[in-house]
Amino acid sequence: MTTSVYLSNNTINAVVGTGGRRIRVKRVCSVEIPEGSLINGIITNETDLSDQLKEFWAQNKLPKKNVALVINSSQFVLKTLTLPKTNDRKIREVLPMEFGDVTDQKDPVLDYMIESAEKKTLSLHAVMTDRSFVQGYLNLFKGLGIKVSSISVARTCRNKLLGTLKQVRDKVCVIHMIDGTSISSMLWVNGKSVYATQRRVFCEAGTAQFGMELARLVNNIQQFAITQQIHEKIETVYLAGMQDAEFAIYRETMADAGTEGKCEMLQPEKHIRMPKGMEQEYSRYLAELGNMIRVKQDINLVLPAKKKVKNKEAGPKVWKRYVVPPVIALAAFGTAAGILLYQEHQKKAELQELQDYIHDPVNLEQCAEADLVQGQIAELSGKIAQIRWVEGCILSYPYMNSSVVQELQNCASAQAVDLEIRSYNAQDGALSMDARAEEVTLINQFIDMLEASGIFDDIQYSGYSFDETSLLYTINVNCYLSENAGR
Repeated sequence: MTTSVYLSNNTINAVVGTGGRRIRVKRVCSVEIPEGSLINGIITNETDLSDQLKEFWAQNKLPKKNVALVINSSQFVLKTLTLPKTNDRKIREVLPMEFGDVTDQKDPVLDYMIESAEKKTLSLHAVMTDRSFVQGYLNLFKGLGIKVSSISVARTCRNKLLGTLKQVRDKVCVIHMIDGTSISSMLWVNGKSVYATQRRVFCEAGTAQFGMELARLVNNIQQFAITQQIHEKIETVYLAGMQDAEFAIYRETMADAGTEGKCEMLQPEKHIRMPKGMEQEYSRYLAELGNMIRVKQDINLVLPAKKKVKNKEAGPKVWKRYVVPPVIALAAFGTAAGILLYQEHQKKAELQELQDYIHDPVNLEQCAEADLVQGQIAELSGKIAQIRWVEGCILSYPYMNSSVVQELQNCASAQAVDLEIRSYNAQDGALSMDARAEEVTLINQFIDMLEASGIFDDIQYSGYSFDETSLLYTINVNCYLSENAGR
């Protein structure tokens, strides 16, 4: 039995069950906590967070062993790597060089997860963070008497779970995972995550403005796909982590905004069994459930964080093998480095200018006003669509006006027929009238002219009668006006 625990800015979630290829969830526990003790995965108030965890564990009687922790934080540096197929030892030797551009980690720990293996290459999800960051969580839970068996990353855990879902397999789709005011988004192409981003929004969940943020994120991902030469259209936008009522609002707002692809809610599948009555809640726990899936090589930062770094004396072989080549390379490319440093200085200046523009209070206010106007436009677009639908219904009804009467009189006069309109039913467009003439053939020709006029969908008439007094033939005619009549 595994207890998978996920901490966010204002919630603690725990999923208790068995993992592997199939997940069987026995219990799901969740509690809201005040903001401030944990911000973006960083413990900012250890005392408060410790008290909150202690109370959460006691109230839900959670196990204190085999606890698998999953964290979402900017303290993780994540990279997707493609390396030649090799063993674990050589991969771990290469990882520090792949993260050579990261300079703010004083005592880094690294780990990786194999996403897929080809004939000669491996696709990896690799992570780097500071040892003190991982040790902080281990010390926190150790103080509560809880043994943490693994620490993993929320994004890679979600990747593991999504990779098992048939509904996203072999598709080009966007997946939005909503966690309070944070939106984690992925571009999923043929069974792999090719792009992931996270954004915190400042509008209330369940509103049209929140839906506009989702639509805007899809547009940004589309632009990224174009730059990466991904020409397939986005088939579906999947949403996870919300109630049915919120989903209905988001789907309507995104449709009004012209978002590419249909909008659907991520659905549970047979290999994930939730407690009875909670089947539709599973998308709120994607990271926790993904943390319970077992793969051959997975991320577990507990093990590398506990390993001590060994310092070896540099001998002649080490000097010759590891020191001399870099020195020669540095000398050869010194000029190139100088040029790159100059270009970096220029780019930093341009970046600072852009950041000043973005954080300018005037621009921020204009952006907020634009978001408000976009929400109002979405609302008005919905009203206009309803008005147009009503207008179409109205236009489908015929008009019994003077032009229709004039057309009837013209047909009657042409055949010397005396016409008397008896009734008209506006509900179904039924017009009833009597036609009289000295000869039966004149009435037949009158009927032919009515059919040729184009203002009737159907014309029905009864048998003839002859009036001895007036010496006229009479026929009762029932007509149904077409929708173009009177226009």
